Amino acid sequence: MTPLLSKPLRLFSARPNVIQTRGGVAGLPVKSLRGHWIVGRDLCMYRHEDFANVPRSKRRAALALKVPVWSPFERTGYHCVWSGSAAMVWFWDGDAVGPGAGTGGGPGIGAGSGPGAGPPDPPRRAAEADPGPRARTLPETVFLARKPDGVHLQACREGFELQHWRADVLVDAFWFPERPDERDLRRFLDRREGGGAGLDGAARAMPLKSVPEAPGAGLAPEPWSSARTPGEWLEANEGALAAACLLALSLAVVWQESRYWKIHHLKDRVTSELVRMQDELDPLLGARNELLRLRRTNRALSEILGAPSQARLMGLVDRAIPGAAAQFREWRYQQRELSVVVEDPDLDPIAYVRSLEAEPLFDQVRAEPARGGENRIEITLRVRA
Repeated sequence: MTPLLSKPLRLFSARPNVIQTRGGVAGLPVKSLRGHWIVGRDLCMYRHEDFANVPRSKRRAALALKVPVWSPFERTGYHCVWSGSAAMVWFWDGDAVGPGAGTGGGPGIGAGSGPGAGPPDPPRRAAEADPGPRARTLPETVFLARKPDGVHLQACREGFELQHWRADVLVDAFWFPERPDERDLRRFLDRREGGGAGLDGAARAMPLKSVPEAPGAGLAPEPWSSARTPGEWLEANEGALAAACLLALSLAVVWQESRYWKIHHLKDRVTSELVRMQDELDPLLGARNELLRLRRTNRALSEILGAPSQARLMGLVDRAIPGAAAQFREWRYQQRELSVVVEDPDLDPIAYVRSLEAEPLFDQVRAEPARGGENRIEITLRVRA
């Protein structure tokens, strides 16, 4: 994980770190995304091995077989950082080092296989040192800065470590409980046995006074390399992943909720607008309905007032009847439909129809014999509006 991402993520997921040395267990002021149980360099052994002759897919298995051969401990804990085919391996007594260890940490040891001081006292666990049940156990060196090519003297939490770096790989390292003198440096430069990598001529010729000593700054919050498997990475970042999933779910819920309330708000606005428009339109609709009612009334009155009276119609029909001796026997008038039964001794139906059709107010004149006698005729016509 890049520093740009790890810094903000530590604000949401910060676990304490502790370091175990020969002097005991102590909490560190720096916090990490995941708690670390840091094994002091005084409790570690170091080995550099090149697995170039082993297929890439089998190198981890080959390393697992090698560690018990290198280790003098009955149960060995170790951490490996790969750089191509080169394996940088730190290993320690698994029964004496780590969160579950009940007794103190194994022999004081140097770089590869050489023994150091005698067994230390049991570690004194600090009451506040609790990196969590899933803390990773890592060596102190991976929390210290990498070095450029050459030999370097690194101040550790306890003691000092001579390191030989080449092409960004720690090819050899040895721990000293006290600051090494020139004899210790020459012995380290000449080491070729017991896991030593051997030094080039320039490094071997380097005098003690030109070996740079690290300023002994505090440990970094994250290791410079952890070589995690995908499962370890998921386990290490499960809190951050859970927080990210929870954040995404929360954003989705908030987005859906905001959409719901936005739609609900728009619905309320539309409803209130419809109510307002209805209130404004109700008087207009009432006035329109009243106007339509008045128009229908006026039209009906106009039809009634515009229709000719029956007295006038009777006069018109009487004037249009050609026979002077004709008499009205029946008279029916309804909705401009007029039906008249006339009795005439000189009955001429054709003359009756022609005479009545000549009247402009009459239309659709029909004549047919009427019941009651042969001199009777029933005339049906329509009065024009």
